[in-house]
Amino acid sequence: MRIYKCFRNVSKISVLIFLALMQSSCSAPKHAHYDRQMSFEGADDIGYLDNPTPVEASRRDRQDINAGERMVAYSAYLELSVKKVEDTKEMVLEQIKHSKGFIVSETGNSVRARIPSKNMDSFLNNVKMLGKVKFESKSGEDITDQYRDNTVALNSLKVVRDRYMALLEKAEAVDDILKVEKELERLNLAIEKLEGRIKYAEQSVSYSIVTVGLGVPVKLGPVGLVFYGLYHGIAWLFVR
Repeated sequence: MRIYKCFRNVSKISVLIFLALMQSSCSAPKHAHYDRQMSFEGADDIGYLDNPTPVEASRRDRQDINAGERMVAYSAYLELSVKKVEDTKEMVLEQIKHSKGFIVSETGNSVRARIPSKNMDSFLNNVKMLGKVKFESKSGEDITDQYRDNTVALNSLKVVRDRYMALLEKAEAVDDILKVEKELERLNLAIEKLEGRIKYAEQSVSYSIVTVGLGVPVKLGPVGLVFYGLYHGIAWLFVR
């Protein structure tokens, strides 16, 4: 009988202990759950940043770029033989202004400028009339894929930044606030770099880079005239 009473008492004590444990677990501080949740979300965001997954807006951007025309950055180089370099350079500067372009760099006998791509051909034709063309080249670089990738990456980084901004508003612990602010600083730096690349790419397509070099004709001396005559005489024999 005594054994049975002891067993009943032990059972009651066990039930009371179990209820006490349940109550303590339910009344645990809420910030402990928040710390665990924040740590998990932060890790997910970091993984997303290291390997960006295009969001729906990024997919639309990619489709819009692919559906449009290709983005080509053109550049041209023109070398002229002129009588007076300074006077001709002033006329080249006037042509740049007339074509709504702007000067990138300038030396004593050359000018490097950005010309609106739609005006580049007319600009080159006008400059050719200022002297004798010694050399001319024109090339284009397709930057469509590079521009698309930078645009998609930029949109992805902005999505991650918005997530961190939301975490910062909820953060209470100083350590959590410092961690989020550090990630935001890193994200903002990466976003600024991508925005700079995108802006430069857009400018390269809208404004072609044109370099004009100027030089005076080489005057031959007596010896030079002799060799020049021999050269043309030999060339005339081979042509015949």
